[in-house]
Amino acid sequence: MNKDTSLAGFSQRNRWFVLVIWLFSISMTFLAGCGTANGQPGKSSAGVTTPSASSGNGRSVSLVPQPTFPPTATPALRPTLVSGNAPAVLGPGSTLPTEAQCAARVKDSSFEPRPENYQANHRVPTAQQIAALAPWGPAMGQSSQADSLRRQITGNFTGTTDEILQWVACKWGVDPDLVRAEAVVESYWRQSNEGDSTTDQSLCPPGTWNGQSCYQSYGILQIKYTYFQSAWPMSRDDTAFNAEYVYGIIRACYEGWTTYLNSDTPLPGYPRYHAGDIWGCLGRWFSGGWYDQGAIDYIKNVQAAMADKTWLQAGF
Repeated sequence: MNKDTSLAGFSQRNRWFVLVIWLFSISMTFLAGCGTANGQPGKSSAGVTTPSASSGNGRSVSLVPQPTFPPTATPALRPTLVSGNAPAVLGPGSTLPTEAQCAARVKDSSFEPRPENYQANHRVPTAQQIAALAPWGPAMGQSSQADSLRRQITGNFTGTTDEILQWVACKWGVDPDLVRAEAVVESYWRQSNEGDSTTDQSLCPPGTWNGQSCYQSYGILQIKYTYFQSAWPMSRDDTAFNAEYVYGIIRACYEGWTTYLNSDTPLPGYPRYHAGDIWGCLGRWFSGGWYDQGAIDYIKNVQAAMADKTWLQAGF
């Protein structure tokens, strides 16, 4: 065998050797690509080999049926709660200012957006009318302690509409802006406002039946005759009396003395009746219930008027 023949044979064997090495490297690359994206190729999270196949997007797909889990329960929606800072209020059991002290604290002002209130703003109840007010107690669903507040009511103040609202707020230990805002919602500060029309004559205050209907609620904070008959006709005729009487009722609730509310169940997310909840007592004035939907809507309306200070806006 000459040298040329020997070299040719070696070259041919070398080419076959290279080809085998090349095919082996391709096979190993292909096998490596069949592994899972995370962890060891072909292993489940428990370390057990599982059959797999390519999904066509570079990831392996297990051919073993996977366990299914029940869907996570969606949490129940919570109610939209009344929010907002509580207005400044003298706490339950506080000593309240006297009428004279409150008269001295009123900020005198010529501000009067309701000049039509003038006559009612300068009328006060007679001593006989005040003496005839029905007591507050168990017959009204209140503790007998509530009557200590009723006995303080006189309606004995005259002035502009805003001065009267300031005086009432001082007398019952609440934020004057709260009284102003509620008066916006109830009557837009009009003592002549009438509400709750009825065709049932038995529900009408004396002298208000027109042959077809009457109104049951009167005044700047809308006292309803059906529930407070002894407050008639001062509730219609006297601005200071109307506002003072209503906030006396609200104060009794705030003190924890509106006992029938103890059996009321509020909407989910709201507290049961307790002393010291001025928003709850404000809502109760409107709906008669404790954080029912009507009360909640009313509270939000008053809060909006209070935040906006509607009584100071143009056009009020």
